[in-house]
Amino acid sequence: MNVILRGKTKEILEDMVEDGYANTQSEAVRLAIINFGEDHFNEEEMVNRKLDLIDEQIKKGKRKLLKADKGLGKYAKYLK
Repeated sequence: MNVILRGKTKEILEDMVEDGYANTQSEAVRLAIINFGEDHFNEEEMVNRKLDLIDEQIKKGKRKLLKADKGLGKYAKYLK
């Protein structure tokens, strides 16, 4: 993949390499992507998104909701 950067983004990338945060511009881009992912896609947020999707599917009838005794089958006796 080739990416052409100009202006402020290019300056930031060059500064990251010059200041020693990364050895190359490619490495600086990878670090920036990882940082973005950690800020915006943390595990708790991803779990909550998935649970919201499941709730929506249940409401629309696209997913069935099992009661505990059905879901646990032969282990349901341990619920009490």
